[in-house]
Amino acid sequence: MNEVFTADIEVRLRSGEASYLLRLYRKERGSGRQATIAMLTSEVMKTYGPHLVVLEDAGDGNFVFLYAGNRVPDHDGEPITGKNTSIIAPQTAELYRIGCQEAHELNDAVCINHITAPHCVVHHWESLFLPMEDSAHRRMFVALCMPRENKDDFLRNLMDNTPEAIVAASPVRDSHGEVVDATVLYANKVSAELSGHASVDKIIGTSMMRMFGDVATAGGWDRNLSVLRTGKAAHFEFHHRSQVETRWLRVASVPTRDGLLASFHDITDQKRAQLELEHQKKMLMDEMEQRRGLEQELWALAHLDPLTSLPNRRAFRDSAMVKLAESQTAHRPLAVISLDIDHFKHINDAYGHGAGDTVLRRVADVLKAPLRPNTDMAARVGGEEFAVVLPDTDIDSAIAFAEKLRRRIEQTVVVVGEHEIRPTISLGVAMNRKSTNLDELMDRSDRALYTAKRTGRNKVCTEVDVQPKAGDNSIVAA
Repeated sequence: MNEVFTADIEVRLRSGEASYLLRLYRKERGSGRQATIAMLTSEVMKTYGPHLVVLEDAGDGNFVFLYAGNRVPDHDGEPITGKNTSIIAPQTAELYRIGCQEAHELNDAVCINHITAPHCVVHHWESLFLPMEDSAHRRMFVALCMPRENKDDFLRNLMDNTPEAIVAASPVRDSHGEVVDATVLYANKVSAELSGHASVDKIIGTSMMRMFGDVATAGGWDRNLSVLRTGKAAHFEFHHRSQVETRWLRVASVPTRDGLLASFHDITDQKRAQLELEHQKKMLMDEMEQRRGLEQELWALAHLDPLTSLPNRRAFRDSAMVKLAESQTAHRPLAVISLDIDHFKHINDAYGHGAGDTVLRRVADVLKAPLRPNTDMAARVGGEEFAVVLPDTDIDSAIAFAEKLRRRIEQTVVVVGEHEIRPTISLGVAMNRKSTNLDELMDRSDRALYTAKRTGRNKVCTEVDVQPKAGDNSIVAA
């Protein structure tokens, strides 16, 4: 890749050596005359000679080396002075051809940023081309080739032996100057391995977006473009799928003077461990959820009636004892209602136990509806027997509540096949007293219930309505 600059060269030059030589050149041409090779004094050659090339047009599209320092691109130690540029790497020969032609046409200095083959010590160069004449007015060109990055073998060896993939890239712009891609200027050996390339040679000079295709598809390429466009660093992770395997990489992309430098750290083992930990955590959470479900099932079996989902007798007694104790401590009223479905045995005998179960569920639904959340409680305490506890409820309110339940049940129609069942209930109401315990309170509400059944059913009675008779141990049929 060659980037040619013919304007604002003073601003674009990065190396101090090139800037100094350009100032000498401008000074030499300050009076309007052509610069001559004489400006390359012994002092200049002593300082810049290793990086200088003097070229003359050979007339066949190539150039002849009149002089070549030993630290110029593609110089492998063999003398090339007097030889044709056709003997060197085509990429570098093309660089010299373009630089000399541009300088000749402009008759002025030209700057080119370029890349050499990866076997060189330096990959990224800045070359300044200056058109000059010798004393015989022969046209020739002086090129100062200065390395811009990775200036020695130590740095390259360090990069090649690091466990992270490292890529340096310069921006590629469209006709509007917008950054659309990046050209790889440098890549270490790990980069080739992670990107699925046989060698680093296959990466240098190629598109960074195509080198790591998944960076683009995973949104990572947009972040690298942002680094090139805004000059702000970006850190992210992405899932890279090469032809060989799938790996997780953590990317740190930072801006440089000429583009970006990105490191790719393989975190596959860490990610796999994290995913395994998350899997184990999920399994543990699922197991805990399953245990909670089993605990809830066991609790329901112990505390709920499976047919109506109302609390059972045991749960009712546990809760009612607490509520009764609280009401006595606070000197607040508490009512208990015992209720029973009238003629329930007849319903079972006439329509079957399935119909009886349906009636029980409908009665339970009616009982639940008017209850105050977290205050009142209804339970199924026997076959067709139910009980309700109403804290902070006086006798009049308790009777009104019981009467409301009675009317709602009376208005309920249970359809079983072709039959309509219209159940009714009898209810007994009792209030807590200062020295009342739960058994005594329930006994009084049961007596009120039996009074309701004995005196006609489908009615509400209180303990006041109970008129015990000596020796009366009769049992009222359901």
